[in-house]
Amino acid sequence: MLLLGILGNIGVYTGAIEMMEQWHEFFSLSIRGIIAGMAEAAVITFVFVYLFAFFYNKLA
Repeated sequence: MLLLGILGNIGVYTGAIEMMEQWHEFFSLSIRGIIAGMAEAAVITFVFVYLFAFFYNKLA
């Protein structure tokens, strides 16, 4: 997401930037938006990985 934010500020991958702004509530091309988008993605990933590990350990 950091690389995509940097490249978006240069003007590359504008389609991917538009999709990222639709999918992530806090993502934008500002420094604050890039960091907030990364934090949001980290929280979402943590929740899904934690739930996956929890159910994997219960069923295994």
